[in-house]
Amino acid sequence: METVTQRTREFNEKVQLAVEKTIVEVLGARDLEDIVKILRDKYDVSRDELPYRSETLYRVLEENYHVFGAKTLGTIIARKLYSSLGLEFETHDGYSLTDYVELAKSGLHLSS
Repeated sequence: METVTQRTREFNEKVQLAVEKTIVEVLGARDLEDIVKILRDKYDVSRDELPYRSETLYRVLEENYHVFGAKTLGTIIARKLYSSLGLEFETHDGYSLTDYVELAKSGLHLSS
């Protein structure tokens, strides 16, 4: 039987994969490495912490790709995440990547 901890770990892996795949597909592998470096050096966030630190990732995207770019990337990441989780994705005005991740968690009955 699958435990909540296992489901949470799988969820976090899917968040990380959605983030990395989207950035590589949209911006390229070099940009992913640059973003990971900024997260590590400026915010002390490691690659495997991305699922817990989506607000920091969003801040880095805003700083480097401006609000529209961050919002667009966040939505693409969320779409990819929801697809991998078998959830239906709907856009919501004013939602950031963090909001979509939290909504997915609640839809799967995982704690924050």
